[in-house]
Amino acid sequence: MMHAQRGQALIETAVFLPIALVLMFAVLYFARFGILEERAQSAVRYGATVSYEGSATYGAAQLYSTIAANAAPTNLCPAAVVTDTLSTLNGSRSGSVAQGFWKTDSVPAATCTITTAGFTAVSTDAYRYLSVTTHNVSGTLVLPSYLTATLGANGTVSATLGYVHTASPALIMYCTSHVGASVVAALGGTYTVHGNC
Repeated sequence: MMHAQRGQALIETAVFLPIALVLMFAVLYFARFGILEERAQSAVRYGATVSYEGSATYGAAQLYSTIAANAAPTNLCPAAVVTDTLSTLNGSRSGSVAQGFWKTDSVPAATCTITTAGFTAVSTDAYRYLSVTTHNVSGTLVLPSYLTATLGANGTVSATLGYVHTASPALIMYCTSHVGASVVAALGGTYTVHGNC
């Protein structure tokens, strides 16, 4: 009788242990996925907030550089937004680099795009134009081989943050010819480029 019970326990263990291990590692994978999703959301928020602090996007420097170039305003997204977003996702913003389990398996990518929306209004020209800034960060988590048959492809961690704000002065100058002419006359320059925003 004793040998039969030991044999039964061995069979139950042999059946149950692989299932329990797969479930345990699946929970770890989804925990990692959830934490990295949260880190991606925090990274785009942080990149959007911090990157604009030292930016000259809304300053006189952008007006002067736009007039000097006699071209449409450029670099509307601060240069630091991509590096700030990626360093936050990787954990290096805090001074230490995140360990492998808390990082994406692929090199993450971040983008910043700005589009302009204009509308007809009878009030001040500056309020006719709005900019929509979109920050995006993404990376891939490689699915362990033992979960591939069950769950399928790899996981992608991504976060997008979009917000609307007033257009920069240089963009308003570019989009509205009479505002551009007034600004250039006041600053004593030449600016002949105007766009239809």
